[in-house]
Amino acid sequence: MKIERRKVSMQVFDRIKEYIQNEDMKPGDRLPTEKQLSEMFGVSRTPVREALSVLEASGLTVSKQGGGSIVQATSLTNLIEETQFEFIDTDEVLNLLETRIILETEAARLAAERATPDEKALIKEKLDAIRSSQNDNRVGYKEDIAFHNAIVRASHNPILVHSVENITTLYEKAIRFSLKKNMGISEKRAQVLSEHERIYTAIRMGNGEQARDEMQHHLSNACKKFKHTFDQALNS
Repeated sequence: MKIERRKVSMQVFDRIKEYIQNEDMKPGDRLPTEKQLSEMFGVSRTPVREALSVLEASGLTVSKQGGGSIVQATSLTNLIEETQFEFIDTDEVLNLLETRIILETEAARLAAERATPDEKALIKEKLDAIRSSQNDNRVGYKEDIAFHNAIVRASHNPILVHSVENITTLYEKAIRFSLKKNMGISEKRAQVLSEHERIYTAIRMGNGEQARDEMQHHLSNACKKFKHTFDQALNS
């Protein structure tokens, strides 16, 4: 079970995933200690610690006082697959978010200028869904993405719509990761909702320049928060 040196943290993560699956671990089961995992895989404790930090940040495990990680009561199969996202190069995700800034700022401007009354009503409906998800204490990543997609479609530019759709899968995981970290932090959730409201207001008023600026502000903040949250997860 020795580990190659290339991408050690990700290889350790893969081995832990295999261990959880092969051992048919259940919620409440304890993983081997950091030292034991280090010896099992023939690596130093640093990549093991990084892999365990990602598992905990994703909600798959929780650290217990006195050491050790406990498997959480959750859908293990789904969560194991989702945590693969967190080993994607941070720069790759930041590049993705920068691309969204480039595409969606202009999409917001075009939507303000071109959206039909029905499309504006749909954007408002998606905004209300975000508000409801917060009131219900849900992560709301699907509602967030639906709001942004409704704006892009209202740009009436099929190439722009296609471009955004092509990078939606990774973006969904990025926004879910970021929004999950906002759970229980009312100030951060209120800020995100306020940013969405300002975008919608600019579109409703037909102010293209304002809509573009509000989207730029919103996505730039999302980019900064993602990097901060990602770094915290790996350095905790």
